[in-house]
Amino acid sequence: MKKLRIAYQGEKGAYSELAARRYFPSKSLELIPHKTFADVFHAIAGRRVDSGIVPVENTLNGGIREVFNLLDEQAVYVTGEIKLRISHMLLGVRGSRLAGIRKVYSHPQALLQCRKFIRHAGLSQAEYYDTAGAAKLVAEQNDPSIGAIAGQSAADDYGLVVLKKNIESDGKNFTRFLVVSRDSVVPGDADKTTVVFSLRNQPGALHKILSVFAIRDIDLLSIDSIPIVGKPWEYKFFIDFRGRVFEETASRAIEHLRELCPHVKVIGSYKEGRTAY
Repeated sequence: MKKLRIAYQGEKGAYSELAARRYFPSKSLELIPHKTFADVFHAIAGRRVDSGIVPVENTLNGGIREVFNLLDEQAVYVTGEIKLRISHMLLGVRGSRLAGIRKVYSHPQALLQCRKFIRHAGLSQAEYYDTAGAAKLVAEQNDPSIGAIAGQSAADDYGLVVLKKNIESDGKNFTRFLVVSRDSVVPGDADKTTVVFSLRNQPGALHKILSVFAIRDIDLLSIDSIPIVGKPWEYKFFIDFRGRVFEETASRAIEHLRELCPHVKVIGSYKEGRTAY
């Protein structure tokens, strides 16, 4: 059986790797780590992998702007989604103790999600490119005064011990991951569509856009505004709505959007993702 080649950001043991395994539970996978989100998107656009999986939104910190921008800028499309419960842990080398940790490494998103614990524990913090990468670093340094914030998989992969579990600031900590492909494939059970657009600088522009969906009784699931680089105080908007791009109501709404907006891109139609634990 040919293996599916799936790109993700981070090292072995990253949450994105876990999300890929949860999304493709019965598939034969070759999971390919990349250092940056841009590397993942370039691998997808260049067809060096079959698909990629990237985090796009967290329930504590909101949307990830870099990923939103790459979805718009790169010739890729969303074909699937999964929501993953994120349980952060403080990891250290064998022999270390919670009271002895002075500095903690992790991805900026993970540090933000655990900021209450970090502050209460009086730890200094250092940003790293990946949670699992931080765990790998701590294992290599073999210093009992430093720790990493990552998951159980990273602890297992790099031989670290769990010093404290569930250190995220809120127990309802979930991250939404998108499956991204080079080709625009709409699954037969698709029920959700993502669109990005920019506005003309005129009064009531956003109200007119929202009316495009309201007059057709289309359920808007989310809306995110992202600053446009090089155009201070101008924004593009990402909207998730209920429906498939090929349905008459949705397709007419998108046609209407194109009449009103200087830039519109359908990011993809896909099945709303289940929640994995």
